[in-house]
Amino acid sequence: MNTIFSVWPLDERSNLNWRMGEPGPHCHAFHQVFFILEGTGSHWVDGVETRIHGPWVMLVAKGKKHLYLPDVQDQGWMFDFGDDFLDADASWLFSDFLASPNLPLHKDELFHQASTLARLIWDIGKLKTDESRPVLRHLLSAFLHLLQSRIREQASHNQAHRTSDFKLFQGFLQQLDGSFTLEKEVEFYARKLRCTTRRLGSVCKLVLGKTPQALIMERGILEAKRLLLHTDRSIQQIAAELGIEDQSNFTKAFRKATGETPSGFRNARSQVQPVSGAKGT
Repeated sequence: MNTIFSVWPLDERSNLNWRMGEPGPHCHAFHQVFFILEGTGSHWVDGVETRIHGPWVMLVAKGKKHLYLPDVQDQGWMFDFGDDFLDADASWLFSDFLASPNLPLHKDELFHQASTLARLIWDIGKLKTDESRPVLRHLLSAFLHLLQSRIREQASHNQAHRTSDFKLFQGFLQQLDGSFTLEKEVEFYARKLRCTTRRLGSVCKLVLGKTPQALIMERGILEAKRLLLHTDRSIQQIAAELGIEDQSNFTKAFRKATGETPSGFRNARSQVQPVSGAKGT
């Protein structure tokens, strides 16, 4: 069964969401790309706000809690698509660690090329036929691959992505996203990637300047923050969901990483509320 693919003009999607009720932070079972040609607004991802000044690209992985509120009607498109529209080389763009969900652009050659591809995706996406899906898949892949170098440049200032080291790092991130609640040891990931723990450690240091163990911990803390902010589950339930049997160990780890207890973190923050009259996506 084919997964979803749709493309919306940003003003039309915002109007639709507004008619369905005031927007709040939400998540989807599919990925989203916002390509903003003109306009300003605020984009919240996991409770962190970024001010947007078009041209801009926002990458939102499925399951991420986010909210985009334009200041006024903006121009551009939003693509919704499932995993089957992502090839292996592009999937890392939606990683929590490597890619930024917000990518500012300049009106340079890259912007004009991306605009051409986005308009093609919009024109062909309106057909909504089975025959158009392979074409859309290739166009979306081209759009994402076009942005990869700029995203890598923003994510890391070194050249590791040109080597086999970067491929190994990509594999680690993909494995981590699927296993972090159950597997906390570096040895597990090294074994899955068919490398030594020493090699995995050197690659993580090269790309992000962090150890694999630190990244495993950060991935769990990130998920904990999401659950604290966007669910009413108890601290004990969240700890269990993250694979930590002892709630006190979870509290100690969270406090060491953030400087706050889980309950303090939750109490000090509230859900993002849209300003009156705003339209969110």
